[in-house]
Amino acid sequence: MKCMLRLLIGVGAAALLFSCTSGEESAGDKAYDMAKKATGDVRRTQLKTAYINYRKAVMADTNKVSTKLRNRFLEMCITRANMVLNEGSANMDAIPLLMDDIEGQLKSDANPDLRQQYSAFLVQLGDSSEAKGKFIDALKYYDRAIEKAADATPFRNKRTGVIKGVSQNNYEIGRAKFEEGIKDKETGEATLIEAEYYAKVALYFDSTNADAQKLLSDCYKANIHSLSAFLSVILDYTDTVMFRKINNYDILLSVTNTPTKGGTVAFRMHNNSYNPLRLKPEQFSLIDKNGVKYQATGGKIDPDFLDQERMVEDGRLNFPATKAEVKKMVYENGPHYSEKNFY
Repeated sequence: MKCMLRLLIGVGAAALLFSCTSGEESAGDKAYDMAKKATGDVRRTQLKTAYINYRKAVMADTNKVSTKLRNRFLEMCITRANMVLNEGSANMDAIPLLMDDIEGQLKSDANPDLRQQYSAFLVQLGDSSEAKGKFIDALKYYDRAIEKAADATPFRNKRTGVIKGVSQNNYEIGRAKFEEGIKDKETGEATLIEAEYYAKVALYFDSTNADAQKLLSDCYKANIHSLSAFLSVILDYTDTVMFRKINNYDILLSVTNTPTKGGTVAFRMHNNSYNPLRLKPEQFSLIDKNGVKYQATGGKIDPDFLDQERMVEDGRLNFPATKAEVKKMVYENGPHYSEKNFY
């Protein structure tokens, strides 16, 4: 009788174990094993079948997914994602869906090798964005790869190499533009504004780039009398996100004299925002090289009501004497902020 009871308990436990891996997961396991032995279209079909069935099993109860099921599902997701990327493109609709599947199950018990494989896939997406000149998107993918990896070292090195390269490339473009602008008296103003843009891009990616820091300072000195309207000179850009980050002032300023210690500042101003501005002297300040702020005490601004796409051609502001050399002039009015650096 006891033997019979033990036998029944054993059969029951086996049945329970079988029921836990039956249905979709069992169908996924069958397709998974067949894919390991198959090639060509047969393998492709079995991989897809395994993915579909594992996904059904996972989604049936996402809180009760075994480590084995989780890892096999992740493996199928990553395999399919790589197939889509390598045989299609980074823009395929399936890729973000597969990424959602992967990141939904990239739990603490996920196989470290699968984490590395997924991070390598993310780097491929980043490389695709980089090749198209979409560097901000590329960095997002590299950062994601670093976050998800079991060992982030190779992906950090990849990111560092890319940003150093992008920074140096933009510096070299900016340096060439600066040298051209200094020599060309007819188109020099526009070319020097281009140089300022590329110097800023270089520093956005690598703020430690000493050559780019020096170039930007040179551009500021050369462009102090110019409105740095990047939109009018940077016509061929592919990274719209990058352009918006650099072209981030809706009010453009230029200083037509070069005060070093306060006093009267003559300036021009262009309203490129979406609303007219009521201008008052107290909205303007000088900032010295130590970061000390000196608010305008009065002056003449004509017109004092500046409509969209209109200019203040000859504004005059009075400032107190500064204790150190003036670094920049700043305009602040609610959501509107702009500055003109002197060097």
